[in-house]
Amino acid sequence: MIKTLRQAVFLRLTLFFVLGIIIQTQRNLFPYWIYFAAFSLLILFLALLPKIASSYRWRWLFGAGLFFFCTSSAGALTYFAWKQSEWKEKVGVQNYRVQLIDDPERKPLTWMCKVKTGNQIAIIYIPIDSVSSSLKPSDWLIIKANFEKTDQINLRKQGIAARAFVAKNNWERMKNPQGQSFSLHFYSLKCRRIVLNQLKKMLPDEQLYTIATAISFGYVKEMDKGTRQIFTAAGCAHILAISGLHFAIIYSALNSLFSFLGNKRRGRIIKQLIILPVLWIFAFFTGMHPSVTRAVIMITIWGTGNAFFFRALTINTLGFTAFFLLIYNPFNLFDIGFQLSFSAVFAILLINPYLTSFYHSRNPMINYVWEMSCTSTSAQLGTAPLSMYYFHQFPLLYLVSNLFAIPLAGVLLLLIPLSLLVSFLCGNNPVLLFPLQKLLAIFITGLNMLAEIPNGVVTDLQLTVKDTLNLALGIVFSCLLIIKRRIIYLCFVIIIVVLQVFYYLCPF
Repeated sequence: MIKTLRQAVFLRLTLFFVLGIIIQTQRNLFPYWIYFAAFSLLILFLALLPKIASSYRWRWLFGAGLFFFCTSSAGALTYFAWKQSEWKEKVGVQNYRVQLIDDPERKPLTWMCKVKTGNQIAIIYIPIDSVSSSLKPSDWLIIKANFEKTDQINLRKQGIAARAFVAKNNWERMKNPQGQSFSLHFYSLKCRRIVLNQLKKMLPDEQLYTIATAISFGYVKEMDKGTRQIFTAAGCAHILAISGLHFAIIYSALNSLFSFLGNKRRGRIIKQLIILPVLWIFAFFTGMHPSVTRAVIMITIWGTGNAFFFRALTINTLGFTAFFLLIYNPFNLFDIGFQLSFSAVFAILLINPYLTSFYHSRNPMINYVWEMSCTSTSAQLGTAPLSMYYFHQFPLLYLVSNLFAIPLAGVLLLLIPLSLLVSFLCGNNPVLLFPLQKLLAIFITGLNMLAEIPNGVVTDLQLTVKDTLNLALGIVFSCLLIIKRRIIYLCFVIIIVVLQVFYYLCPF
């Protein structure tokens, strides 16, 4: 672990950046962050002076200044991001000109719409009727409402400053809004809506349609609670959100398809010039949401490194990606998808190589099953503390469900776009669409069988932040103990267990 931290410069920078975000969210230290940043720049300047830079005695000075600058910069950026989500409009019933920035989400009696007014983001609730059901992203509305400042920390961290209920007769759609500029995000949502409408014609069955939209486009707003629960009980909820898994499947399939280009530098570069644009097109049709953008950026870094024979996907690359995503928006740190995706990749990079090295078979099928099991176990270990903390459950059947669901989801991920292309060119021919419909039916039947296995999921797990942190550290040091076999890691595990027992016996 220490060697890994020494080699991964960006990982260390990210850890200090995260420290600054956490400190600022717990206690407001602005404007002291500005003074701290100036002081750290002074340290960096001193560290670069010839006499000090050439002295072994002061070798630590540059690193201390750099990391202190990261922490203070993170604190200042977090403060400004928090201020950005502070409602600045007048209080009381007012007329507002707002623009929808995402697909409306259906609630029992209303549409929940994420809107932008000026430079601020808010949420409005509009009663369901024939007119409101036709609302779509990029629509401009004139509303009359009383916005209330949101005090919920989770909403503020998403940049949402206020909420309001808009009565049925207190809003209207603008027909010809002035000053509407081109937006790639809105255009991608428009294209996705066209594709989803076509997919709905291809799959009249509501359940099969919602599963297909979730797997291929990450669109889950029309999925009912029953179907969601089936995925959760089977331990396959991660398939519903577009993530690195989906991009890895597409990348692997295309990489195999263009394997005839060879493994030399020229062939590798040509392959990446074909594959990476396809991945970005796929990301475009999913709506370009932050989690999707995060995943495609990471796979792009991997593909670029692969083209030039670099070992691209390393701990340092992971730290690099996280570092710049946090600079863009410090509150990405508190996004559940951000936490789960990075903890899963981190665990796979650290644990998976050691697990796969324990066994190797000459039979490619057995080897595939073993590698898939090792990858699933690594990812599950990395995300277990967060899953228990946020979702209060842990799937015991994750190995069985992943061995069944991930290969099948991979086939569907490739079959759905192909079927859509055939449908656009040849119409909804039942014979041509039969493979997709049958495979989706097999998929949901298999998940139903897994979900009905008794005690397949441990539920009602209530973990505090301290419990989650202790569990995460316990998993890390236990894995290091097995891999490195050093007594110091056993001591760390014992200390964590003793602290956890002491915490429960003597709560404070």
